[in-house]
Amino acid sequence: MNWLDSLYSDGTRGFVSNMTPEIGEKVRISMRVMEDSQIQKVFVRRISNGAEQYIEMEKDKSFAGLQYYSAETVMNEPRLSYYFVIACKDVIYFYTQAGVTTYVPSEENNFVLLCGKTRMNDCEDSSGHTAYNKYYVQPEWVKGAVYYQIFPTSFKDHSLYGVIDKIPYLKELGVTAVYLNPIFTAPSEHKYDCADYFHVDESLGGDEALKALSKALHDNDMRLILDISINHTGLEYSWAKNRKDFYVKEPDGSLKGWAGFKGLPVLDYRNDEVREIIYRGKDSVIRKWLRPPYNADGWRFDVADVWGRNDDVQLADELWQELCQAIREEKEDAMIIGEHWGDCTEYLMGDLWNAPMNYFGFGRIARQFAGLPDLFIMRNEALNAIPYKLTAQDVVLRTSEYYTKLPQVIADCNMNLFDSHDVSRAHNNPEIDDDKWHSMVMMQYLWTGIPCIYYGDELDIDGYTEHDSGFRFKMPWDEEDRRKKGQRFITYQKLNWLRSNEPAFAEGGRKVLFAEGRVLSVARFMDDNIYIGVISMEDEERTVQIPVGYVGACKPDNSELVDELGNKFEGRTCADGMYEITIPPCGSYLIKMRAK
Repeated sequence: MNWLDSLYSDGTRGFVSNMTPEIGEKVRISMRVMEDSQIQKVFVRRISNGAEQYIEMEKDKSFAGLQYYSAETVMNEPRLSYYFVIACKDVIYFYTQAGVTTYVPSEENNFVLLCGKTRMNDCEDSSGHTAYNKYYVQPEWVKGAVYYQIFPTSFKDHSLYGVIDKIPYLKELGVTAVYLNPIFTAPSEHKYDCADYFHVDESLGGDEALKALSKALHDNDMRLILDISINHTGLEYSWAKNRKDFYVKEPDGSLKGWAGFKGLPVLDYRNDEVREIIYRGKDSVIRKWLRPPYNADGWRFDVADVWGRNDDVQLADELWQELCQAIREEKEDAMIIGEHWGDCTEYLMGDLWNAPMNYFGFGRIARQFAGLPDLFIMRNEALNAIPYKLTAQDVVLRTSEYYTKLPQVIADCNMNLFDSHDVSRAHNNPEIDDDKWHSMVMMQYLWTGIPCIYYGDELDIDGYTEHDSGFRFKMPWDEEDRRKKGQRFITYQKLNWLRSNEPAFAEGGRKVLFAEGRVLSVARFMDDNIYIGVISMEDEERTVQIPVGYVGACKPDNSELVDELGNKFEGRTCADGMYEITIPPCGSYLIKMRAK
């Protein structure tokens, strides 16, 4: 074992005294490393008012063969950016979220703390709206949260009352938040062709049904996320006939359709009246549904990657600043989730989105590791013909490139999904057997962020892969009792319990321990609450040694060698903090470990 590989810090409560400290607050920052390291001194290097500071760290507590170093600094700016400098006899190491170097690193992978709730110097901007200095409010319910995505017309009785009826089912599954696909008046099943933003479609029960659903969810300590496309409407919206100045025009004067679909005309945000109706005004669309009696806990924005981007008219930056400010003025802890399938870290620095639908940093990776084509590459016929199998090293590098640029409080909010209304369900693909599906689900709970279950996955819902109608089958309630006894429901139920109840998953750290060939091991931990996930996509049995000592572990907590999902495994403790385990082809285990 190499002591450098044991270096660890993050922005969780295990390593910072406050994840979102207020301006003027002292914050304690910690880092840990194996006790037998060659360290002489350690410093926190930060930028304060534009200048470098090196703050010497002192030895703090010891735990399970790991030595903590800690130092205090003051949160004197809305954003505290730092890394660690480790002085040894003949070399200086620099440790950022991206890892260890022997050269001075760039700033993009620094550890980052975002200022908490304190508002300073409130004022009005030139438009008369309150302007706030940047600060970040982490919704309290994020810790231990589990999303459940519902496509309303396919879930129960075609109405929101059907969702209310199934709240006991969702609680039994362990869900804490419901994300609804669009519910506003529209002619289609998917309802992204909105005809009236200000009313819930009568086929779903109308406005009264949303009131009732919101109350029922909140009475059961569950949250509600609504979905909307403010990039475009449908042609049945009255504006398409009466207010054509609300829309972007083609050179011939016709309404420009999103992605070439003429039935989805794109709104023109050069028109201030559009901005006023959608989000600026007191009674605007976005504000209305966040308020009583509807009390939505946040928004998921459809096609967030293209909103405000129209060739020579590029408004995205100013629109997102205005929209996010309006949302937080109305409900400061509202969740803001953007649909973006690529690298969207520009939106994830604390002043805009809380999270993306995390296709880039999780979903696309998990699907490709399991043997499915990448969701973007598959759109190109020539590239899709190349049958490359993602390695464990690929998984680690792709994940790290994304997560190491994010503040911890943003990473914790990522909506981690591999199935949705826009992609074929993994288990409906012939390449994905029960073992691979099980591994993909385990990855959801090992990654930093909030797992999102697409309705029916837990009941092995039917479907096909050729068209999006195959991803939106009716929920098989007629077989609920039988399917709930199946492994899929039980797997999600057990993992949801861990996610909501065990500190390692609810708010802990994450460290990759092993990545070789197509075998991956990831630890989740908070102090002595330690779990090791081991995932293999190999076609043959593998025996590997995992350096569990890097997270202070020594052996499984269960002496009978049964993992948290009831699977027996073969393993043994080796010397120097290693644990050897044998993994069957495409097998996976989640093992609770005992601290040294």
